[in-house]
Amino acid sequence: MKSATWACALLALTMSATAAATDGNYTVGPTLMAPKTIGTVVKIHGNNLVLAAKTAAFDVTLEHNGLVRTFTVVRPEPAVAGSPMMLVLHGRGGNAEGQATITNLSKSVAAQGYWAVLPQYYDNTWDDNPGLNPGLDDVGFVRRILDIMQEDFGVSAARTYAAGFSNGGFMAQRLACELPDRIAAFGFVATSITRGLYNACAPAVARPVMFVHGTSDPIVPWAGNSSLALQSVDSAVGLWTAKLGCGLNPAQQTLDSANDGTSIDLFRYGCGTKEVRLYRVNNGGHTWPGGTQYLPVNLIGKTSNDMQATDEIWNFVKGYQR
Repeated sequence: MKSATWACALLALTMSATAAATDGNYTVGPTLMAPKTIGTVVKIHGNNLVLAAKTAAFDVTLEHNGLVRTFTVVRPEPAVAGSPMMLVLHGRGGNAEGQATITNLSKSVAAQGYWAVLPQYYDNTWDDNPGLNPGLDDVGFVRRILDIMQEDFGVSAARTYAAGFSNGGFMAQRLACELPDRIAAFGFVATSITRGLYNACAPAVARPVMFVHGTSDPIVPWAGNSSLALQSVDSAVGLWTAKLGCGLNPAQQTLDSANDGTSIDLFRYGCGTKEVRLYRVNNGGHTWPGGTQYLPVNLIGKTSNDMQATDEIWNFVKGYQR
């Protein structure tokens, strides 16, 4: 990317200007920065967003498919051209800023130097199941986000990744099926796979993926839910091990350091130069390990502290490039 274009992008960030994307116009909100030595809490779209020291955030508004859509960006401060980027998709009932907060995302951004991009769903759902919500076109929405971030803000196209939680994880898995030409690796938390996507998934190239799932998840049960057309976690993992041509005997490891009533069994399936991982969170709920217990245990189950899922996902995906 030309340095002049990068300078214009930074100017757009600081001035809250309207910038011209390659595929139309979008509006950039003001950049909100944390102090250099301590974190802070800012508001975007009326929602609290926790920023670690040496991070900044801004939002972008655009129109896609006749709908006004938004996404929030958390980046290192100062910004660096050519940085890697990770999409992080929130769950149903949540929002972009809340997802960043409950996952301690800004701490990871500050430590690792990537840009986190958090799309906001429309009308309380993601278009995660092919054919059910064609008017949303969330795959196209994400493609536009990637165009804007890569072409106008200078993030690395080769080192672009995606992760998601719950409904956002199902959507991230659809991206793995349909946008492997744009995204290098994926992480799914509290996610199995819908029957529709299981049958339709046909990536031109299968990318590395990792699953993190609690055995006591009451929202997305490990064994699936036939009435909701949800396949089991084992079925979802099996889909990707088959597409990646993985071996059938994974390496295994147990993580159990927090003494919190949970433990994690890690299964690593070798697939040549790629890998599929499954983190089975024993007695874990519909939660993000290492994150906030965002609702009571009796509603969503336990949050394991045997690992930081945000760091684990980043350490997995960053090993791959397109």
